[in-house]
Amino acid sequence: MQLTHRALLRLHVEAVWGVRLPPIEQNDVSLLPEGRRPSWKLCAAAMAGGHVHIWRPDASSSEREALLKRAHEALNLPLTVVAAAGISREVAFHQVEPPALEIETARRMARLLTSRDRPLLRTFQPNSEDYYLHPDRRPLIGVVTEGRLLSLAHSSRRTSEACELGIITLPAARRRGYALAATTLWAATVSQEGLVPIYSALVKNTASLNLASASGYRIFAHIATVK
Repeated sequence: MQLTHRALLRLHVEAVWGVRLPPIEQNDVSLLPEGRRPSWKLCAAAMAGGHVHIWRPDASSSEREALLKRAHEALNLPLTVVAAAGISREVAFHQVEPPALEIETARRMARLLTSRDRPLLRTFQPNSEDYYLHPDRRPLIGVVTEGRLLSLAHSSRRTSEACELGIITLPAARRRGYALAATTLWAATVSQEGLVPIYSALVKNTASLNLASASGYRIFAHIATVK
């Protein structure tokens, strides 16, 4: 089933900030009380068809106009311009095109990691193995060469409907296609579970934006959060 951009936005915001949202049917919506309380008071998204404003319930009517103005100003800035203090900008993607790397090639380069790979994870990032082997991080996909873990894709956030990608590659192993292989196999594995793979990146993270494009992801929302 093809999800609308509004449905994707709900999945993304719930996964990243651990909040709960109703279906986004209007341009203004408030967080549900059962989720976490994020640091921001407004999450504004620019998408095809206009803007969506997601409010923390305690944002008073008297401050909403100022928050909207700050958010829209940030969304109109070029990607290379830093937003004002208290504002974070990111880009949210969904996978709509085939990756630049064929899935069979990705499978030859990367593989599923399990608890048996605990020593590899410990060497890759000291004291990280319990974090990465937690069920919420599934699927855990790594590129292992000569007994060394070089790139690791995991679910940095996982809900009952979607997984948000987290990808780390050792500096010395970058620009070799390892991150693309791990990301490609991660997305395919998430989709096989019946979940939606989602990718997001801060607007200043050029390397991550380029990886998203190579992995077949396309932008569905520009987002600004305002404290």
